[in-house]
Amino acid sequence: MKQQAYEQLQDGRFEEAVETFSAALSLCPQEAQALRGRGWAYGELNRWTLAEADFRQAKDAAPENSDYVVDWANSLGMDNQVYRALEVFEELLARQPDCLRAHLELGRLHLRLGAIPKGRQCFQQALRCRPSGAQRQQIMAILQEQDRMDRKRYYRPDFEALNRQQQQQQPQGGLIHHLRRLLSRWFR
Repeated sequence: MKQQAYEQLQDGRFEEAVETFSAALSLCPQEAQALRGRGWAYGELNRWTLAEADFRQAKDAAPENSDYVVDWANSLGMDNQVYRALEVFEELLARQPDCLRAHLELGRLHLRLGAIPKGRQCFQQALRCRPSGAQRQQIMAILQEQDRMDRKRYYRPDFEALNRQQQQQQPQGGLIHHLRRLLSRWFR
């Protein structure tokens, strides 16, 4: 039954996959693979709250499997529970610092949040986890795309540096002296 549900999932028949996984879970309610599969199907249907619940149950049924934890954290992020997702990733990486998939997904989440340096740090850490050739290419493609975006990004100027520069260019007591003169003229 699970095999049929995974085939439906691969064929893009997500509603049918949910039903088939649910039938399999009626026979064995804590089957982690079936919970994970139904979570994927719910995710494809953009039912993130249901996906999150299934991924959490799969993680609880097989806590040693880091893939289930990563799936749960991703579903939390997609369900707009971003800070909880960050916590889950950080907790997983504290226990399993060489979990390549956790570094990848945490890096993606940081990039989505606009925390570019943290995202880059996660991808660099993922490269230290001995990724396969395809995974390495994927990481490098993400980093190269981020480099292209960074070159196009409009950076906010350093206002402190601009302020110091303007103060150095003004004569001694420039702006304050000018304001005092104006105020003294008005209140004569």
